[in-house]
Amino acid sequence: MQLAGWTRPDFTDDIGLSGGIGVLFTFNMEDAEMYMGHNPITVDMATALYMLRQKESMPHGRSWGDSFPGVVNHTTSSVAKRHPDFYAAKHGDFDAAIRLVDALVKDEKVLEVARQHPNAHVAYIHRRQGDGVNMIPAAYAAKFAALGMTVEDDIIAITNVSHTNASDVARLGRRVRFEGEVTRGADYILLDDFITSGAELRDLRDYISSKGGNVVMITTFGHGSFGKLSDIRIDSDYENKLRESGITDQDLRKYGIASEIGCLTISEAAKLNRMVNGRPKRTSSSVVERFSSVRQEHSTVPEMAEEVSRDKDKRSVGEVLMSASTSGQIQLRR
Repeated sequence: MQLAGWTRPDFTDDIGLSGGIGVLFTFNMEDAEMYMGHNPITVDMATALYMLRQKESMPHGRSWGDSFPGVVNHTTSSVAKRHPDFYAAKHGDFDAAIRLVDALVKDEKVLEVARQHPNAHVAYIHRRQGDGVNMIPAAYAAKFAALGMTVEDDIIAITNVSHTNASDVARLGRRVRFEGEVTRGADYILLDDFITSGAELRDLRDYISSKGGNVVMITTFGHGSFGKLSDIRIDSDYENKLRESGITDQDLRKYGIASEIGCLTISEAAKLNRMVNGRPKRTSSSVVERFSSVRQEHSTVPEMAEEVSRDKDKRSVGEVLMSASTSGQIQLRR
């Protein structure tokens, strides 16, 4: 397909801004710009398309508040990886996961968590790990089941997000979505194998909160090797920095990232601060003009996301966007 003279399409959607229409992304040939804060932010094409698909499924979360307790964990990822059962446990071997958990979990910490919240339900991150299901969270949850606590196994991750070697914008923008029945009004303790940024646990917390549950504590088998993260909540310093940089709750909602700034973890806040205060890849006056203007002709995001998702394996992204433009689904700026 001849792409000479091809100009960048803008995705617009009704996001509650003045006039009703706001720009979500402007697509270049190989990447895109998204709009949060005072400057456009460059984002890879795959992450932009993922965010278009996820925004309609964002659960309504709540801010952390002032009293959410610190994360309880037992070991480090470096210690766990040296255990002979680690790899098998991460790839579907439940017996190996039980041996790993029995070897490294401190039972007195489990008992203390159970003592503090004896009637709480337990939910854990349940997702695939490469060619198998990561069984470490399930094995850790079995410790609480053995104490008579209710473990809810049917809340599962329905998106498989890999953050290995990912950029800040990809780590922040690609969210995990969940499904499964939540007991309305029940307290919940959330479990995972390791905690680094706490992003996936925050996604699970948002999901459970949106369904009427009340998350009272987070505990993990271990923590990352780069430092023990206890209090994962965004603090007032980062919240002020983000707001001073022009970030609003609406910015997070329109991309399906979070309901409000107060929902973020401190690690997510640090990533977002770097994104909006770093040197943007493109900050031309024409881009800023597109950011601030209101579109009179626009496509709906769900329609375009569906089109890209359906055709991405058959045609290049450029071809899909050109096809959509000729059918009037998007506006091309010349």
